[in-house]
Amino acid sequence: MQDAENEIETMVKAKGFADCLCFLQSGRADLTVMTSGDALTAAQVAQIRDIVLSKSSVTAQNITIVEVK
Repeated sequence: MQDAENEIETMVKAKGFADCLCFLQSGRADLTVMTSGDALTAAQVAQIRDIVLSKSSVTAQNITIVEVK
């Protein structure tokens, strides 16, 4: 679980986000993504969701992404 969280955080940061925290628990993924400027676009949210889906067994409807500046 910890490895998947670290992988997801690393991959999200590699997409150009300032920082990311990922918590996987009880079939859910809760991500906090730090952005440096504009709000997350639908495309960016989809990118983050795709990373989570590829690295965990969480389903799309159980992914929560919270943006912080």
